Amino acid sequence: MKLSQRHLSKINDLTKTFRKFVEAFVRGNLDDMRKLYEDIFDIEREADNEKEKIIIEVSRGPFHPIDREDIMRLVLTMDDIAANIKSASRKMLYSNPESVPTDVKNEFLKLGDMIIEIVSRLETALDALIKGSKDTLKLADSVERKEEEIDDFRVELIAKILKWGDETGKLSSLLMLKEAVENLENASDKAEDVADIIRGIIAVGL
Repeated sequence: MKLSQRHLSKINDLTKTFRKFVEAFVRGNLDDMRKLYEDIFDIEREADNEKEKIIIEVSRGPFHPIDREDIMRLVLTMDDIAANIKSASRKMLYSNPESVPTDVKNEFLKLGDMIIEIVSRLETALDALIKGSKDTLKLADSVERKEEEIDDFRVELIAKILKWGDETGKLSSLLMLKEAVENLENASDKAEDVADIIRGIIAVGL
């Protein structure tokens, strides 16, 4: 579980780097976007290394089969968060930020902040689980509430992207940005899934 904390900490670093990537996207600075994408790629690789350490430890350790399954689900689902964020940034690289309306770009900034928030809440919930805090369930529930907020925000943002695409015919950028939003929503879904695993571990402990 301590190794899982390190893994999630790397994912938290990735979300903050993605937020900087979105800032570069808003400025229309492709050079900064490419550099920050490389940083995202490197951090995701570091997170993968942490994941591999956990898998090795779990395969060696004297775990009950159910405990082993919980930890594997935890780490693999956390890994999906990072994979979706990296995929979103890659797709945004394929769009032309200069052609994207300011209101849409600003909504991406808000979504980036929301992704940072949900991963931060998840990190707090995992820390509480490890410490045996009585607040763990409440903290896991807060992750679910943030996911619902992100889902509602995603619907409104996609509507704006589609409207812009209809008005301008920028179909390639439209598709890339729409898919990037879906990736970010998938990342939040995976964060909620990790929160569900945490709640399941608490239930078994009870």
